[in-house]
Formats: sequence, C-alpha cells, structure tokens
Amino acid sequence: MYTKTYHWFFAGAVALAAGCDEAALADAGDDEVALRPYACPTWKCGFNSAEVNGRSIRELNLDGAPNGDGMRITGFLAPAGLLGNYRLEVEHDALVARNASGQTLRGAQLIGATILVQAPGLLSLPVPISVLGYQEIDSWAEGAPKVPTYALLYPDLAALLGVRNVCNGDLLDTVASAATVIGGETYDLDDKTVNPDRSRWLTIACAGSAAAKMRLLGYGPQSSATTPAQRQATLKMVTADYCGGGESYTQNGTEVHWANAEGTVAPESFAELGELEAVWTEDGALCLGSPRIAGTLTDCSLPSCAGLSVADGEWVTYVAAN
Repeated sequence: MYTKTYHWFFAGAVALAAGCDEAALADAGDDEVALRPYACPTWKCGFNSAEVNGRSIRELNLDGAPNGDGMRITGFLAPAGLLGNYRLEVEHDALVARNASGQTLRGAQLIGATILVQAPGLLSLPVPISVLGYQEIDSWAEGAPKVPTYALLYPDLAALLGVRNVCNGDLLDTVASAATVIGGETYDLDDKTVNPDRSRWLTIACAGSAAAKMRLLGYGPQSSATTPAQRQATLKMVTADYCGGGESYTQNGTEVHWANAEGTVAPESFAELGELEAVWTEDGALCLGSPRIAGTLTDCSLPSCAGLSVADGEWVTYVAAN
C-alpha cells in the first residue's frame, strides 16, 4: 500500500535517452526494461505514451477538436444495454458520462463503454477505444483518495490477440496496462511545462509517465488544491530537468527518494538516504548537490544546496545511499 511514505525506484522514459524528443512524459519501452537494475512495478515504470495506430492520443478534446497529431474524439457509446445519449466528461481527474436525463456513469459502470477517435483524412474511419478494465489504486500521497485507472483497448489485426492497449503494455496481458486521466490540463513534452486552464481537454497518462506519477503524488489539477506552478515543479522533479529548459538528466532504474513541502509525500522511515540531490521549483532545480546519476554534467551552473531545504521549494530529492 502506498501512503505518505514510500520508496521509489525511479523510471525514466524511452525519450530520456540521448537524442529522443519526448523525454519527460513518456515511459520506458521494452528495450529499456531489460536494463533496469531493480524490480520496478507497473505504475513506477510503465508503458509508452498513449497512442492509437501510431498517433498520439495523450491529449484529447472532449468537444472533438483535433490534438497536435490530428486525432479527435468523434463519439461516445455507453456500455451495451444502456440507452440514452451519454456525453463523456472528466470530473475530479476521472472519466464520467452523463445523459440528458441526468444519469451518470462512473468508475466500473464505464466498463464496456467505447470512445470513438478518428485520425485526419477523408478516408479515415473512427477507431473504437473500449474501456475493458477499471481499478482504483492507492495514491502515493497521505490523505489523498484512491486514483481511478482504466484499461483502454482498440482493435488491431496486426496485434497478437487482435487488440492493443493504448499504453502499449504486455501483448499477452493487454488489460493489465492502464492509464489514469487528468482533466483540464495538458503538458509540453519538450519543455516539461504545464498548460493549465484547458477546460475541455483531458490527458491520458499511462502508467509510469511523468503525468501519471504527478497524479499519483496527489497533484492532479481537478483532484487537488495544487497550483500549476506546484504541478510544474513536480514534472521538473520527476524528469530531473535540472536546468528547467526541458532536458532530462535521468535514466531507467535510477533510485531516488523525494519529499514535498506540504509533507504528504516523504521517504520511508527505513529508507537509507544518500546525499541531497536538489530542491525543486517550477523553474527546475533551485540548487544541485549530488545528481541522481553519478558523473552527470549539466548544461547550466547551479549553486550548492548547502543551507537549503524543501521549505525553499516544492520538492527535495535525495540519491540512494551507496
């Protein structure tokens, strides 16, 4: 059970490797899983950014506007047997569906529902994404409610089982791959920044992505009282964006411990903390002690963390003890 204190085996992203573009908010791929020096549970390592047939659905507009990859929602179908024209919404960073009569579907009631998405082009047909699993998992923050997660699958004749999870998880256990959702906000993959006040947009955050970790840490925009600045500081911390310009200085399997200023997240009492890594703000690292990857050379000059603490920022991180 994840509560106030926990031990994190930090997982970076496929794009955290040199030369990749989507460093911060993507997840570890199969080629990197084998490189992990630690056992890393799904929500700590996870899968790639949400996509359908190679096009990103990481962010979608509830009113059907196309995202940056041209993908758009074209319809929503309630589970079989339920009548009524239901409309998909996001409330408290969770999916809900309502019809004109005021009936509401949420949680496990959405299993069997279908979200239709369509790629650009006159000959493109809608692709059904089915909600085939629902689970509430413990938040990583003390006092925070459980986090809703969804298994989202779409038909793919080229896949081993004829279906594929939008999070590109284990092909033999497609329902095990899951995502959480974040309402009213999207995230810039290059700069590791928050795009707030996008009221009709949702982010599909696959297990292990920086956005999913942010949500599990209790920093969802609709499900917490956090500010965009606090959420951006969380993204900078999760992705080790020391300089604040979007470059990540982490890799899969790197162990790190963290705590926030509010005290809802802290290292486990038995964790052996190494040296202080950094104090984090929305602009990146306020200071830098020992980088989580030994020998890291940053493209910016940061002061020592001597005399600074989590009270000076939103987060503080520590490397693992040798």
